[in-house]
Amino acid sequence: MSRVLYDLITGSSSLIFESLGIFAILDREGRYVYTSQNWREVFHPAMEHPLGMHVSEFYPDTKAMDAMEKGTPILAWPVRAADQGSTRLFTSYFPILDEKEVIGCAIMTFFRNQDEAMRFSEVFSKVCAERDLYRQELRRLQGVRYSIDQIIGESEAIQQVKRQIRQAARTTSNVLIEGETGTGKELVSHAIHNLSARSVRPLVKLNCAAIPLELAESELFGYEQGAFTGASRGGKLGKFELADKGTLFLDEINQLSPRIQPKLLRAIQEGEIERVGGTKSIPVDVRLIAATNRSLEEMIQEGKFRIDLYYRLNVIDIRIPPLRERQEDIPLLVDSIIDRLNQQLGTTVSGVDEEVLSRFQVYHWPGNIRELQNFLERAMNEKLTGRLSWRDFSDCFPPIKQSAATFGIGGYRAASTLKKQQERHMIAEALRQCKGNKKRVAEALGISRTLLYNKLKEYRITEWDHT
Repeated sequence: MSRVLYDLITGSSSLIFESLGIFAILDREGRYVYTSQNWREVFHPAMEHPLGMHVSEFYPDTKAMDAMEKGTPILAWPVRAADQGSTRLFTSYFPILDEKEVIGCAIMTFFRNQDEAMRFSEVFSKVCAERDLYRQELRRLQGVRYSIDQIIGESEAIQQVKRQIRQAARTTSNVLIEGETGTGKELVSHAIHNLSARSVRPLVKLNCAAIPLELAESELFGYEQGAFTGASRGGKLGKFELADKGTLFLDEINQLSPRIQPKLLRAIQEGEIERVGGTKSIPVDVRLIAATNRSLEEMIQEGKFRIDLYYRLNVIDIRIPPLRERQEDIPLLVDSIIDRLNQQLGTTVSGVDEEVLSRFQVYHWPGNIRELQNFLERAMNEKLTGRLSWRDFSDCFPPIKQSAATFGIGGYRAASTLKKQQERHMIAEALRQCKGNKKRVAEALGISRTLLYNKLKEYRITEWDHT
């Protein structure tokens, strides 16, 4: 049984369900997980409880499985109970959803007419709406802002990330999220926590790059009263204790000081921490999710990151692709960002021109989704309504990047599919615009200088060759 279904039948909602009369709840497989007292008295008087039994054993012509398969309610459907002879009953079926996934079905049986089915529909919808409101408020208080539905994209790369998120949510193993700046690593951490069994407990966040070295230990592990000059009276809880039974998200773990790394390793291995200035070990039950925008393996080679800590963190590895590797998602991302910004800014921008999308899809996006959002927000602050054209983004691109986007050279990766002469023209044009500065040319094209030199040699392009 799913956690959401369990919460539904064991929480305060069960009192409302009892008041509805002849009422039952099935799991996704069609087995009873809840029946009201009236249901048992009417249909199963000789049985203490039908829990675990399949609904078809009592209602051969049940529509419960159809309702769950379609994901839509079936109202006031006439059925016959297996032991009720020719008596026809009006039964309504309501699929129960969790994050758009059907996890069960609510059934209510009526003896009289369809009006009762509609009455229940209104009551049940109200209960579900109240439940969702309470869950949203709980997530806000627990620091959870994002869900998996906010990860936008239909590319195979991003679908793989979503599959990994769901798999990670089923366990309590530590997770390492790798990705460039602006790819959405924090969003992924929220989604994992939100789908996990720990979602009812806090998600605590710490940006390792934002804390001074001298405060890192006390932020992680807390401190006792009088531990140091200026320490708060009564001491302070650290992130580990605050995240007990929940999840601790360590962003930019690559910035964690080598001095603190052994203490973090001990906390993970032993499942206990010791406050600064304290002598007592405190047990903690924390799931760690760490994120990095640098290769930790490279840092290990450089002697900047402990290999044993790396293996403790990297149990489940999730790599978030940069935007340039999933450019087919850009139209969906643009629409989603514009919708969100319209609400935040009070604007009424309806979208972008096709030319904008075309040029966005050949730009290499070094700042990834964060850069895309920045460009859109800047343009929407200038043009408050209507559709955005390419001229609305003229101030967003630095001169080199603007020229590159104009001529399509910023998306060099896409040029490999073009003909040789087109590629040669792009390189020659970039060379002219950058006045022969090969470093700037390579940056504008989004390639290494080594590759640029190889291409110049291959196409026999000189600094002043503008053809």
